[in-house]
Amino acid sequence: MVRVKFMVMLDTYKLLQTVFPYITWPLEWRRLCTLIEKCFHDTKITIVQWIRPQNEWVKINTDGSALSNPGTIGAGGIIRNQNGELILAFSTPAGEGTNNQARWAAILGLSWCVNQT
Repeated sequence: MVRVKFMVMLDTYKLLQTVFPYITWPLEWRRLCTLIEKCFHDTKITIVQWIRPQNEWVKINTDGSALSNPGTIGAGGIIRNQNGELILAFSTPAGEGTNNQARWAAILGLSWCVNQT
């Protein structure tokens, strides 16, 4: 039973370090639970709508993400024409870095468009 408790504590601790890396988490279970009860995850919901580009134009939508900050990062995007038809979609791992470093996805999409002209 002691090993099970230890593994639950260890898994919980690792999860908290990943989600909230900026908090110093105590190793003692009761103190950990007390601190967890004071935390909340800020969730924001934004409605997003794709708007078609003008005729003979394309639209590039890109994004980057980080699993933690800093942490494993990646980038991706999609290019569509004025009818919303897919021209190109891409995604790529980008190694380790910050969430801001992950935003270089826009450069990939723009570079592709420039090279197509």
